[in-house]
Amino acid sequence: MTTSRRTTRTRARASGQRAFTLVELLVAMAAGLVVSLAAFLLSKNATRFFQNEARASASHLAATIGMNRLTADLQRAGYLSSPNILQDPEVCQVPASPVGLRRLAGISILRQGSEFLHATELNQSIANGLHPDSIIIGGSLNSTELFEFRKISDESGDWVVELNPSSTAVQRTLERSRGGGQSLTQIFAPHRFLRIMVRGQEKFLYGVIDQVNVIGNPPIQISITLKADPGLPTLVGLADCGVTPGGATGDGGWVNVVSRVRYDIRSLVGKATAYAPLVAPVTPSLTNDLTGDNGRTELVRVELDEEDQELPDTLELIAEYTVDLKFGISTATAGTVPGVTNPQITRFPITAIDNASVYTNAAANDQPGAMPQRVRSVQVRLSTRTRAPDRDVGFPLGADGRRLRFLIPGISASANTFGDTAPSGSPPVYARMRTLYADIALPNQAYVQW
Repeated sequence: MTTSRRTTRTRARASGQRAFTLVELLVAMAAGLVVSLAAFLLSKNATRFFQNEARASASHLAATIGMNRLTADLQRAGYLSSPNILQDPEVCQVPASPVGLRRLAGISILRQGSEFLHATELNQSIANGLHPDSIIIGGSLNSTELFEFRKISDESGDWVVELNPSSTAVQRTLERSRGGGQSLTQIFAPHRFLRIMVRGQEKFLYGVIDQVNVIGNPPIQISITLKADPGLPTLVGLADCGVTPGGATGDGGWVNVVSRVRYDIRSLVGKATAYAPLVAPVTPSLTNDLTGDNGRTELVRVELDEEDQELPDTLELIAEYTVDLKFGISTATAGTVPGVTNPQITRFPITAIDNASVYTNAAANDQPGAMPQRVRSVQVRLSTRTRAPDRDVGFPLGADGRRLRFLIPGISASANTFGDTAPSGSPPVYARMRTLYADIALPNQAYVQW
């Protein structure tokens, strides 16, 4: 009996030592709640930081992609084409029309061109004191090939160019198309220009493609029909170049396709394009309050037809959330020593106040003082912004007009123009910007002296 009583007391004592009082439980729960709250706040801040940096990285990537694409096209400016068809001594006859063909040049830059073309869509950029340019690039941008042709025939008033289906350029194109490259019908698309070099002639002819017919697989006949306007110059009155009037030019020669593309900044929100789902607001209910998605703008590339109008099915979104695009140039003028080729290079850089010399020298070739053929390099400044604002204050303009922060108007009623101060307690109103610079040589215009 004594042993049993001792054992019971020992067990009771041990049991009492393992228990917690109500006060201890309340203290432990409170401490756990504080730790959990601290962990939650830390996690929330870390998540917000990660999202902000992810947006900044996406902005930088967009600027890089846009600059790479623009650089690639600029390096092809004037390739297998004319740096200025109106003054080119190698053009057989300058066409009187259409306007798009008469404006064919390696480059032409329009001052504040994006704003001129899409003013109502660039409200955000304008509110930030940014007025983006636009640029048109001309050259053989769709193919690097020179295609051999057999003859040019006058068929019922239409000039038809018959390619040699056995030529190496055609065979290479067919092989590339089997691997996913462009086909002959995609390269010789309607509304593009056809540059023609007749064998034995030193000057080039230009026409506008109406359609291309490829017969057989593999093709046994490839014929390109040209539009009546501008037609082709004939050997009547032009002894050194042209095609045989009313008959066929059977000596053959070479042709290549030439196109003109425009880069500008615009909005694609709410427009009937393939990019509509991509640019649609992520959270429509928060669009005007927190993100400004309805005001987003993109860098686009679109091909122009012979009437200088856009071909809608050629529009490409190049860089998302692009807000600024500016250009500078370097030009060449003839040296002063007779008989010595020693051009003088003059640089007209990007400046905070638009440099008028840039837009005069590199203007459309039908404008007074324009000399696009003398441009040797193009300086580009391309800026994108993050999708959502994450900063409370902006920074002053850089020496060349560059901005580091971009105000999203509409988030705060009192902050709608860059420099406005948002009231205390309002959400961030400034988005970070990513700006890239490039100085791009135009190798196909390097030796133009006229």
